[in-house]
Amino acid sequence: MRIKILFVLAVALLGAACTSKNDKIHCRIEGDVKEPSFTRILLLPEDSDPRVTPVDTILVKDGRFAHDLYVDEPTMYEMWVCEDYNSGGWFPFEFFAEEGVVHATFYGYALDNATRPELRSETPLNKELLDYNARLALFRNQLKQEKDSLEKAGKMFTAQGYALKKLFDECEDRDSLRKLSERIGQLDKEGALYSPEYNAFNEKSKRVWEDVDAYVQEYIRDNHTLVGLYLLANKIRKSREMDYETKRPYIELFERIYEPKFPTNRMTAGLRNLINSFGVATGTRFIDFTLPDLSGAEHTLSKAIEGKIAVIDFWASWCGPCRHASMSLIPLYEKYKDKGFSAVGVASELESEDMRLAIEKDGYPWLNLLALHDKQKIWERYGIKGAGEVFLVDRDGTIIAIGATADEIERILKDRL
Repeated sequence: MRIKILFVLAVALLGAACTSKNDKIHCRIEGDVKEPSFTRILLLPEDSDPRVTPVDTILVKDGRFAHDLYVDEPTMYEMWVCEDYNSGGWFPFEFFAEEGVVHATFYGYALDNATRPELRSETPLNKELLDYNARLALFRNQLKQEKDSLEKAGKMFTAQGYALKKLFDECEDRDSLRKLSERIGQLDKEGALYSPEYNAFNEKSKRVWEDVDAYVQEYIRDNHTLVGLYLLANKIRKSREMDYETKRPYIELFERIYEPKFPTNRMTAGLRNLINSFGVATGTRFIDFTLPDLSGAEHTLSKAIEGKIAVIDFWASWCGPCRHASMSLIPLYEKYKDKGFSAVGVASELESEDMRLAIEKDGYPWLNLLALHDKQKIWERYGIKGAGEVFLVDRDGTIIAIGATADEIERILKDRL
């Protein structure tokens, strides 16, 4: 009887799993590699950080690979070759995970100037993306052919420029290379590095890229698809350091059209976080959140620093500069912790054990919270990309300083405590 019950449960669980898979979009990924040393393909949602986000690994066998990807809705993904990534330079391969088959071909190492990966697919979004990229390629190819022609004819540099380039290419001494770089830079400032033909080509290139930018803007305005959202996301990401008036038309387009049309898409959520992060600045209130510590106990940031001047220290075990900055705050914390000063660390990690070992080695004495797998996008919400950051907030939660050193923080503490 017990065996029968277990069998029925197993069948039920299997049926539930199948139903769950059938409810999802099935993207079949197939591909081949031309470089024999390539053994693994890495797969990750677009604009994710592999240092903190789990990466799917697809094995290559006899120069071919295949993978079944299931998603809730069409989502932009990236693929790249593991060995290429480990060599320090790689070609990310972007595609939409949607119902149907996607084929990818990887040719060789990026550092060897190999042909870029090739996408082939008959699925609607990927066909649209391929058509769009083909139009952009017309602009790029035109410029590349003209530049190659100038290089081949020896009309890229002036005679003095070619002489310096020859010395630079043949030089192996680091100090001499530095001096040659300075001489080349000075020659460029004087307008004597490039030939008249190449200067004319550069002026033409500027006009062509202005045409490209106009085409991209027109495409985003007129094609309200996920491809349009993807292009808009790239535009807004690149505008991070620009003034608000430059960003404003893109943000308005996102809020007026794309956000209401694709409210649950991953790119929409990422763009919303990014746009909100533009408002994170000195004089504004910090963004509150709740995260666990290493024991699993949940802590809400506003409660942890309530009534104190506090450092919110965004760091990670894999970020050397972050850890150096964090350790420099330890003497400051010990000196002022009983005078109304506090600190909370927020570690973005792939594995909790990495965080534990880093704390054990570096000796951080304050509360540290774990942002595992970047699930709540805490760093993204604060506008942090790549490396960590230190935020100093006042007793009322107002951000006093961003990126301040230990010495700068101490001067503020002396004035306010």
